[in-house]
Amino acid sequence: MEKHEDVASILSKLNLHNIEETISQPYHKTGPGRPPRSPMGIFKALIVKQLRNIPSDRELYRRLWKDEALRMICDIEDHEKPYHPSQLTRFGNRVGPERLEAVMNGLLEELVEGEVIKSETLALDATFIKAWSRRDPADDSHGLSDPEARVGRDGKSYDLGQQGPCSYGCGIRYAGGCGGGVGQREPGKRHVEELLGKASTVVEEIKAVVGDPQISSREVRRFIAEDLRGIPVIP
Repeated sequence: MEKHEDVASILSKLNLHNIEETISQPYHKTGPGRPPRSPMGIFKALIVKQLRNIPSDRELYRRLWKDEALRMICDIEDHEKPYHPSQLTRFGNRVGPERLEAVMNGLLEELVEGEVIKSETLALDATFIKAWSRRDPADDSHGLSDPEARVGRDGKSYDLGQQGPCSYGCGIRYAGGCGGGVGQREPGKRHVEELLGKASTVVEEIKAVVGDPQISSREVRRFIAEDLRGIPVIP
């Protein structure tokens, strides 16, 4: 357990009771059918994935087979298998983006109130989501089975997909999302006001908003300066 003391310490400081109530709502507790795997255990496994920078659900599954200390942290009994990647996917789908966003915003409020993060500067960014499609032979700029997918930058290379929901962060990796994929040709700036409106319900004072040129517009700058009373730091 010693090599995971930091993870155990972080989890011990969270209000896990409120989180468990929220993420357990869509799971049946009585009646016919196989009892579900522990939603709280799956949530802890996903937190471990982030804290340990584990690149995929499959790699997390592999480590949970081998690491007894991680199994204990994630509430996996000796006779149980680790949480399969398909179970992690079903967990996200069943709990839903609204509940997960509420959980993450609750954690963010705890970090702000505990002065772990100052939350004065918000950073906006979007995530590239790879499409499960090949390029259309007639026009390789978009997908064949997914016509809305476009060729776009994925890190240092280009791939077929969509710009996923923008997210805002202030000292932690994730704080909230707009919901829904954003096509490559749809400017991320259209979602900025909605996202910053969500952020302002969690963070009392926003002194600056940092973003890339994709969100640059006169209206976005006006919203940040006048409505949020912050400084737009956008090339």
